[in-house]
Amino acid sequence: MDEFYKVDVGVAQFTIPARYQDLRPVGTGAYGSVAHARDVLLDREVAIKKMLKPFQSDIHAKRTYRELKLLIHLNNEDAQLLDVFTPDRDEETFNSLYFVLNYVPFDLSRVIKRNITFAEDHIRILIYAMLRGLKFIHSAGVIHRDLKPSNIGIDSDSNLWILDFGLARVAQPTPGILTGYVATRWWRAPEIMYNWEKYDPKADLWSVGCIMAELVLLKPLFAGKDHVEQLDKILCIVGTPSEHKLAEICEPYARDYIRNMGKRTKQDFQKLFGTKRGPNGEITGGLSPEGIAFLEHLLEFDPRDRPSAEEALAIIWETVKSFEIPSWVTNGQQGDDDEEQ
Repeated sequence: MDEFYKVDVGVAQFTIPARYQDLRPVGTGAYGSVAHARDVLLDREVAIKKMLKPFQSDIHAKRTYRELKLLIHLNNEDAQLLDVFTPDRDEETFNSLYFVLNYVPFDLSRVIKRNITFAEDHIRILIYAMLRGLKFIHSAGVIHRDLKPSNIGIDSDSNLWILDFGLARVAQPTPGILTGYVATRWWRAPEIMYNWEKYDPKADLWSVGCIMAELVLLKPLFAGKDHVEQLDKILCIVGTPSEHKLAEICEPYARDYIRNMGKRTKQDFQKLFGTKRGPNGEITGGLSPEGIAFLEHLLEFDPRDRPSAEEALAIIWETVKSFEIPSWVTNGQQGDDDEEQ
């Protein structure tokens, strides 16, 4: 069944092997379109990602190559690449590329949009699973760089998956020159902005902290309209670092810029994220003091003060009581946002 056929999937046209049937759109981004399909040969659901103009420029080609190389490098239970193909027959016409990945039916952004409060135990389970995946990714010398709720998948068996390695990069032994403009702004670590080209895997831990806060608030913690407002929102919540720390972690231009923004006092995380109670004293949301301390650790402005994925995993492991995500998370019948899955 190696013949190819064409099918329109949303706004994109896919040219795929006949083994992949029943395509329906999942989503489209700047660099690719994703479709759900059934592999009739193996009788399983898969996701097919069509790279958009993968060789249009040197930048596109490098990004495509990097994502493929990292998916192969990280090919295990936390990031499964099942197949790679092109319908093009020779080098002269080679202009399209498709990745076949394990299909994950839900993502965390859709779950959050249901506006159903997460119990703290459920938040801990989700963060534990993210850290487990990050520990593996970082141990392979890779920084994801684009962690956000829409890149966290959840399947019907309550397994969590870290998705989309299109912006991931191999980390340097010491912080080296990396691309500054990565990660969707709201979940972007401050060092990516103030140091621009020097950061390490702990940038991903900041993103985990942003996601954890969002699971409590059911909305993004730092929703800046641009990078200036983004930094302002960060400083308004975590506070302005001391002059000593700014001198150690910031380039001179960034240090001067932050200083000119004025001194900001850290907000009370207990008021922002602490346990909320209903009229009868029942817990209706929020975090315990231990959960707040953990979140504060993840959202340290100075990346040197954040835990590594392994360290954070060791901390949260002690507090995870079970490993079953509640059924409503993967049940589209309760509080579904009615978006195309």
